[in-house]
Amino acid sequence: MTRTFSAMTLCLLLTAAQTAVAQIDIGGLPTLQPGCVSAKNSLWIKSPGAQQFNKSKTALIADIKGPATITMIHFAKPNWVQEPDPNGVLNRDLLLKIYWDGEKQPSVDCPLVDFFCDPAGINIEVNTALVNKRRGWNAYFPMPFRKSARIELVYDGPLAPGGELVGKMPCYAYVMYRTLDKVPDTTAYFHAYWRQELLPLGKRDYSVVDIKGKGKFVGVNITVRQPGWVWGKGVLGQPYHVDENEKFYIDGEKEPSVEFQGLEDAFGFSWGFPPTPSQFPLTGWFPFYKGACAYRFFVQDAISFDKSLSMKIGFGKLDLPVWAETYAKPENSLQFSSTAYWYQLEPHSPMPPLPPAAQRAPAPDKAK
Repeated sequence: MTRTFSAMTLCLLLTAAQTAVAQIDIGGLPTLQPGCVSAKNSLWIKSPGAQQFNKSKTALIADIKGPATITMIHFAKPNWVQEPDPNGVLNRDLLLKIYWDGEKQPSVDCPLVDFFCDPAGINIEVNTALVNKRRGWNAYFPMPFRKSARIELVYDGPLAPGGELVGKMPCYAYVMYRTLDKVPDTTAYFHAYWRQELLPLGKRDYSVVDIKGKGKFVGVNITVRQPGWVWGKGVLGQPYHVDENEKFYIDGEKEPSVEFQGLEDAFGFSWGFPPTPSQFPLTGWFPFYKGACAYRFFVQDAISFDKSLSMKIGFGKLDLPVWAETYAKPENSLQFSSTAYWYQLEPHSPMPPLPPAAQRAPAPDKAK
């Protein structure tokens, strides 16, 4: 009996361990790979002037010649921050921009904190398979490129270049990459884009992203809140309950091929988000200004498209009319923000310019 129990316990432990590292290819470690692994440093006091915020609001994080693939990006927390810091470490004033192969328009255009699944920079810790945060920000998306990669941090907040701004920015960064002989023609480029909108959802859907080209969608983080009160109580009386659907329209189709019926279900939960935060490798959620932030990475089920992909959030055809009617009222407008992650072949259509820093902040709560 004891032996049987021990064997079953060991099996369960091994299964759990395999699940936790499902996205880490440890099986390939013994295989010798071609190419050279290198790192680019920036933002530290020893870095050249163009890689700091002393004289400019733009800091060059890395300028790498290809072919190569970026394997990790790290930013260290500002050196003045002590934990726990109720005001967060950074906010949406700081943008991450990445340009591939000398392009004029960035393929990654997103507030740094939102890119790392920490919308508005309010969480001490984020722990997912592809991005994490705790006294620093780390990204593990593979990012292959053929000619060049240029990574920038752009600050467009109220501070002028100089010592005060330097002290509030990440104090160090590095980018790890491996050189390649060639990038296959079928290999796509990494993209990410952020947006935010306060809208009466019962009248129109929230648009997360509209992509033109050939590629695959690999992840999203989304916030939803009703400024001034806990959203959802007006319909079902359950905090953190979301009745909206997450919809993916592939290659111009009129009806979505993928539609999750209930926003919380799209992130692996049900009957509303749980009463406490949960962070799993590919799905998770935590509170966000009396609402919620949730993330979902599509790895084994990445959504492929040949011509276009449109992702929207809204009510479905089978939803009760009262839900849409309730959220169509101006006083019940919802504020969404989102960061979409995908790969596609270049060139990509230019992304809409991001709003100024002041307009990227979450809408203030109103008394109810």
